[in-house]
Amino acid sequence: MKSSAWDKIWRASNRSARADFSGSLLDNLINQYKIDFIRPFLPDSGHAVEIGCGSARLLAGIGKVTHLSLVAVDSSLEALDLACETSKLFSKPIECICADAQHLPFTDNSFDIVLSGGLLEHFPDPQPVLASMVRILRPGAIFYADVVPRKFSLFRIRELGRMLRSQWLMPGISESTHGPSYYIKQLEALGCTDIRVKSCGIYLPWKTAVAWNITRWLDGTVIARWFGWYFMITARRSR
Repeated sequence: MKSSAWDKIWRASNRSARADFSGSLLDNLINQYKIDFIRPFLPDSGHAVEIGCGSARLLAGIGKVTHLSLVAVDSSLEALDLACETSKLFSKPIECICADAQHLPFTDNSFDIVLSGGLLEHFPDPQPVLASMVRILRPGAIFYADVVPRKFSLFRIRELGRMLRSQWLMPGISESTHGPSYYIKQLEALGCTDIRVKSCGIYLPWKTAVAWNITRWLDGTVIARWFGWYFMITARRSR
């Protein structure tokens, strides 16, 4: 289960969310940026699922640009309540399911895209979750994740002391150090191909549109890999 602190963060951010991801709120800008990254790989129809959905805003945003049916999965009932709020905000139907990411209640080859945002880093060993996510993909279907590893980054420089001392982001929520190379290796072992990684988030620790616009051009560079605070990864399940 997610901590109550996580639930409060989700609710606070969802109050400021917009269904078109417009405005200067950093969360809106980043979500639109993620959708722009994923969009070339998206099927127009079929079934999409977000694992560890939280607010499910990413899932709903994808639903706005495709005809995919949407399923949100989380182990937190509070998160699923919030996903229902997001469904109304975006005017997109979302089926909400309470389940463990390591034991997804779906048959093999069920989905055309599986997503996770800010989930995988909270497992000391993400491999079982990756395996569960890949299992439910149809051959040729798309895997997407964005990951915030425990590492130095300009945006999270104020947390550096905590990250050096502890694996815990907050009580009950761990934070692993696994970077892109780990996920590439695991996805390859699970039979995925066409793996693409983009390091992002080089900006300074101010949640402003100005800071985001100035530095986002560095995304995908070596500088972003060193000093950015998250990365996005896509892959395709082998046929």
